[in-house]
Amino acid sequence: MIPPGATRVDDPAPLVAHYCEDRAVHIYALADLEPPFWEPSRWYQRGDAVVGIVSLPGGEGAAVYGVSTIDPEGALALVVDLLDELPSGQLITAPTGLAAAVTPHRAVAWSGPHLRYALRDRSCIGSRSAALVDLGPDDLEELRDLYAVEPGAAFFLPHMLGDDTFVGVRKGGELVAAAGTHVLSIDHGVAAIGGVYTRPEHRGEGLGSMVTSGVVHRLGGRVATIGLNVAEGNNAARRVYERLGFESVWRYEECELA
Repeated sequence: MIPPGATRVDDPAPLVAHYCEDRAVHIYALADLEPPFWEPSRWYQRGDAVVGIVSLPGGEGAAVYGVSTIDPEGALALVVDLLDELPSGQLITAPTGLAAAVTPHRAVAWSGPHLRYALRDRSCIGSRSAALVDLGPDDLEELRDLYAVEPGAAFFLPHMLGDDTFVGVRKGGELVAAAGTHVLSIDHGVAAIGGVYTRPEHRGEGLGSMVTSGVVHRLGGRVATIGLNVAEGNNAARRVYERLGFESVWRYEECELA
């Protein structure tokens, strides 16, 4: 059902123009307007507020994108009007105030503030470590084993390996750290680093910084805008990213419907 006063957006072109105004904030949105995301997804607009119900490849469910720099209040209202369309367990990203807007209508399993970071100073990345190895589709099972150590600690889907951005560190023949990109759009010149994870027994060895910088090296000159997301309260990760030249560019909120 289309919310009152809203329209279903069937052409990505106006949304590209909408999100390019704040490219570093809207890395995910710009990538979501391309295959394999665009065709099975649903996008709605009401005035300057835009919300997408983005289908993930491989039948992995959907994510709701409601982040807005132009009309945050309107985006929250549009998310609320779409709640009847959303199942339990649905992840929503939207402006600050998301949980407060949603809870009068739906129960929330969890919520929390997040920060969007953008790489502003590539000189901080340094040279690529010789300990890094490139990872690809042949390494899928090894990556699954790594992320299964702490389920939910890092978001990863198999199709992400197709972008040729993942790197890792092996010790004693075991993959102990990895990172790659959640989304990559060559046409729009954006990439979002994700899947950054280090086994607990190897934390404090600088591997998180190593694999994050390794992704930047593997991206090379393919895109001009590189970003990532981090929970606002994850101070250790924020310090790592800031040392690598990333700066916070936007605060938003995530929640999961109960």
